[in-house]
Parts: sequence; structure tokens; C-alpha cells
Amino acid sequence: MGRLVVVANRVADPRKPGAGGLAVALGEALRASGGLWFGWSGRTVESCSGNRVHQQRAGEITLATVDLSHADYRAYYLGYSNSVLWPVFHYRLDLADFDAGDIEGYRRVNRLLAHKLEPMLRPDDVIWVHDYHLIPLAAELRAMGCAQRIGFFLHIPLPPRTILAAIPQHGWLMRSLMAYDLVGFQGATDRDHFADYVLREAGGQMQGEDRLHAWGRTVRARAVPIGIDVAELESMARGEEAREMLRAMRENYAQRRLLVGVDRLDYSKGLPQRIRAFRRLLEQYPENRRSATLIQVA
Repeated sequence: MGRLVVVANRVADPRKPGAGGLAVALGEALRASGGLWFGWSGRTVESCSGNRVHQQRAGEITLATVDLSHADYRAYYLGYSNSVLWPVFHYRLDLADFDAGDIEGYRRVNRLLAHKLEPMLRPDDVIWVHDYHLIPLAAELRAMGCAQRIGFFLHIPLPPRTILAAIPQHGWLMRSLMAYDLVGFQGATDRDHFADYVLREAGGQMQGEDRLHAWGRTVRARAVPIGIDVAELESMARGEEAREMLRAMRENYAQRRLLVGVDRLDYSKGLPQRIRAFRRLLEQYPENRRSATLIQVA
């Protein structure tokens, strides 16, 4: 196997504290192949004339990033990625904000990233693209003649075709996924939604257990959920800070039932609904008022 090239919206140094589970997991695979991690730098500038690629070494890994203009950031990231794809893919059509300028910005940034990445690629590279921000990236690379193996993983749900069809130019978006060799999803339901779209909207065909053929391309679609870092969590649980927290919780909540939630602040997590449900529990079953506690970390 050749070098692993990871492409994600954001690039993180896996060695730094707080890099996140994905960064740590990818870091292991990247180190093993002396890999390249490429994506947006997280910085916005007034003008991106030239769009220079910034490179640095992180041990055996090369980190390569590109700045975005303020306009591209608004259209690509705040606009199409997070005001259309994020809510629609989470079944929240009511929160989607469609704007023709945003989809053009989304396409433009993916084209820019492809043009900056392509000169850095080697013939035997394996390219692994991550998440909804970069769905069209493989199609842009293929248009430039890129023949390397390219995989894609969607870290959020994929809704059924009846919801996907509400997205303007949804056919172009789903066709872009066919430019990959392998498309991975978190669950079998998401994979089945993709297959149903390809079969019914594009007149595609199933070829074997996990291969779909449509638009002149064949792609493997698989459910390959990402797990947790068990060793890291076990290490944290054995640490002094965790033991002290456990002692405090036993002292304060020894006779109570605990309902614990850990989520980031996002409407897709249903935090207001969770709190309202707990309040309703206490209202309708008052015997729980002295025996149940909700702890929400967000």
C-alpha cells in the first residue's frame, strides 16, 4: 500500500492535546505510511490570490493547508455545508437555508482544494476524503485525470431520497459520490438510503453485495462505523481526576438515579427536548423529584 493522503475540512496536529478522536485515529494511520493530511487551514483572508499551500511536518506526517477568502468561507462553510447539508442530512428541512450563491461557493472551494492537492499526489497514493464539506472533491480530482484510489467517509447521517430530493441540484451532489471507489457510512440505514437513491433516482444497478453502478461508474458502499478509542478512555478512567470525580459523585448522588448526557452544543443533539422531557418526568411522576438527577455535559 502506498502513502495515505487524508483530506478533511480542517487539519489538526494529532500530537497536540485536544486534537480530537478523529485526529488521533487518523494520526496512527498517517504515521504508518508517512502520510499527508490536507485541508483548509481554518484561516480566512481578504483575498486568496495564489492560494499558497502551507506545509509543516508533524513527526512522520506532512500537514498541508490552504487559506480561504472571507467570501468563500461564508458560501462554502457557513452557507452550503452548514446551512443546507448539515440540517438536511439531519432530517431538519425546516432549518435549511438554500442560496444559489452558496452552492457555487461550495463547488468553487472543492475545485480549489482539488487543484492544490493534485500536484502533491503520488501515483500509488490512497486518498481518503472525509465528510459532507468535501463530497465533490473526488469528481474534481477525476476531472483532472486523477486515477488513484479514492475513498470517502460520511460522519453524519444520510437521509432517505425523499428528503435528499429537496436539495437543489441533489442529482449533482449524489452523482459526485460515484466518483469515489469506496463510500463509507456510519450505519446500514445510511448506506441503504444511498443505495435507494442511486437505484431509484439514477436508474442504477446493484452488482454484488455492496457495489452500485450508475452514471458510468461503479462504487462500493459499505457501513463501517467508527468506534471509540477504548484504550484512551480506560486510561482516563483510571486517572486521579476521574477517581476524584467518581468519589464526589458517590458522595453527592449515592441514593439517586443518574441520567447522564454528553453532547456538543448543536440543534441536532436535541438538548432542549431532553431537558423538557426530564421536566415532564418530574411533573407527571413527582416521586422522582428526590430520586433522579439529570447531568448534562455540553
